[in-house]
Amino acid sequence: MKVSVVIPAFNARSKLRLLLYTLAHSVLDPEDSFEVVVADDGSTDGTGEMVAELSGHDDLTYLYLPRTERSSRAAARNAAIAKATGELVVMVDADTVVGPAFLAEHVRYHRLRNDLVVIGARPDLGDGDFDEERLRREFAFDAMPAVAWGDPREKVLAEFSGNMNRLAICWHLLFSCNASVRVEHLRRIGGFDEAFLGWGLEDTDLGYRLRQAGLAFAFSASAVAYHQRRRGIDAGMYDDWVRNLAYMTAKHQAPEVAIQSIAGLAMNPAGGRIGWVEAMRCFEVAARALDGRPPVSRTYRLMVVEEDTVETAMAELAARGATSDLLIIDETRGAELSGPVQCMDTPGELLYFHRPSATRRAEILGRYPVAAR
Repeated sequence: MKVSVVIPAFNARSKLRLLLYTLAHSVLDPEDSFEVVVADDGSTDGTGEMVAELSGHDDLTYLYLPRTERSSRAAARNAAIAKATGELVVMVDADTVVGPAFLAEHVRYHRLRNDLVVIGARPDLGDGDFDEERLRREFAFDAMPAVAWGDPREKVLAEFSGNMNRLAICWHLLFSCNASVRVEHLRRIGGFDEAFLGWGLEDTDLGYRLRQAGLAFAFSASAVAYHQRRRGIDAGMYDDWVRNLAYMTAKHQAPEVAIQSIAGLAMNPAGGRIGWVEAMRCFEVAARALDGRPPVSRTYRLMVVEEDTVETAMAELAARGATSDLLIIDETRGAELSGPVQCMDTPGELLYFHRPSATRRAEILGRYPVAAR
């Protein structure tokens, strides 16, 4: 499989250089390969000169897009996607760095099914310096600041289930700083909507349209893009988001799109009324009600998977899921069932939790009644 890594960039020369250094250390299976496409959205900081110094390889393409009043991340990403020659597009932002297994993890999930959107984790690094020379030679965690904040979407998954595909708001949780989808699906729906200007929701709109087109969604905690700095939402960004939400709501005329306004309760820099994770919890509950999946009493069939029972569980999963609501507790170190569970379509509920603590396990079993064997 050939992977096209598409990166929009605007005056992010030093950050983009670190990303390109770390992408160069990517390790893929022999039958796989990757290219990088950078869409420079009118940078004036020497981004083009920096990329030219690193180029000279067929696997790095640089596009310069003159800055206009219609410039946007959506337009930059579309330009990069148009140049992609791979069958799989992996989207990352210029202010991230990635480990050697990053691309391989995206590819691994896409081998499970063809109609899939993979969302990777994006934790935030804290303050500190990068050892650029060392990162040029190798990827090393001690060559960059430590992780200061985890990806809040993982808390949402821990609340409802690690099965992203069963979340009613899975499309809203697509952050294009770390996501992948086969290029055929992006082109079929027309890519990003370039009417989204300023900050916010162009990737959410893409996620919604991919979901409406029938694609499945999966979250990979192992396909990690580390955000080089934590940026708060300022008043201008929030105003952009509100304007883009109004556009998206009018565009789709769908109640699940309109109730994204719940997120605004957490995002307003003038004083969010609730936290972001709590806003997502409310959004998910409301979206499930709209989807005809209100919280009703169900009885689940429990599957506890250990290292030595993975193969048996894999063999039984589809048959059990066809006839029962399943609650899976995966005790394997590598979350062996995370990908297969998220890539499986079942008529009922399919809940998945990876190595919950004893306290958390008791909470799960208290919330979801389990049928007697």
